[in-house]
Amino acid sequence: MKDKAKATLLARRSEMDAWFATHLGVISLEQLLRIGYSRSTVYRMARLGELDLLLPGVFKGSQWPTGRDQLMAAACVRNATAAICSVTSAEMWAFRRVLKDPLIHILVPHSCSAEFGLQHEKFVIHRCRQIDPVDIVRRTDGIRLITPTRTALDIADIILDSATGSILEQLINDDRGTMATHAATLARLGHPRRPGTLTMGRVIASRPTWRKAMQSDLETRVLAEIADQGLPLPELQYVVIGPNGQRFRFDFAWPRFREALEVDHPFWHAGANASHLDKRRDRKLGTVGWHTTRITDFDVTGNLREAIGDVATILHLATRRADLSPTP
Repeated sequence: MKDKAKATLLARRSEMDAWFATHLGVISLEQLLRIGYSRSTVYRMARLGELDLLLPGVFKGSQWPTGRDQLMAAACVRNATAAICSVTSAEMWAFRRVLKDPLIHILVPHSCSAEFGLQHEKFVIHRCRQIDPVDIVRRTDGIRLITPTRTALDIADIILDSATGSILEQLINDDRGTMATHAATLARLGHPRRPGTLTMGRVIASRPTWRKAMQSDLETRVLAEIADQGLPLPELQYVVIGPNGQRFRFDFAWPRFREALEVDHPFWHAGANASHLDKRRDRKLGTVGWHTTRITDFDVTGNLREAIGDVATILHLATRRADLSPTP
């Protein structure tokens, strides 16, 4: 009998540890009961320090850290209607230009009491009347996240037009929703009095649906300055065939003038070898009539207006050359 009891205890421990391994070390009282532990045994394990109580009815293995992920998982375990939202989900989705908030933002239905098991100094509770299943991503580790598209809508009034536009470009470039997806989400959830609606509406309305996504936040800022200065809008991610059939892609291009603009980041364009490759590329493209202007992130964050002003001058000179060229 002792051997059988010992085997049962080992089997329960093994099942609990397997759960911890896939759920960030967080487990509910109900799951422990399903494994076979009694309620009294669970709380005895807590008293002995084998389990830590995170929220009412939610425990963590003592060998696991009590970190941000564990608290998010605990909130989702405790309240089946809760999902991580706002700037916290933006951080989880690795959005550009969103400041980190040490607090954890949680969305629950409007009818849900904030006191329903979610009292914690790290939690900020938001309520909404409409939370559709399509707005929630359920991770295998137990955390539920508001989708990238709805997160962008929810925080749009916080980060304003420029950052919202940059995030939409990021999502489109990463294949996390098309412009049609974002517009449909706005149409479904938007309301003049709903936060984020007007900002997201302006951003979507101002973006041509045919335009390719920009790959970086730097490019988003450059395009905004190009538009502000009234320059002809460039082609994005434009491909040019080099002299040996190689395909070269420009960040911005004005094919009529064979003028291109590249936005270099020091991380990707540092070192002698990288500089050599960039110069070789520019030289090769020069043999098929293309001129490349390069700016760096220091130009973008330092004096972008001056840099794009120089580009405007270059385009003006290219226009004059085109006008003076004899018609074939």
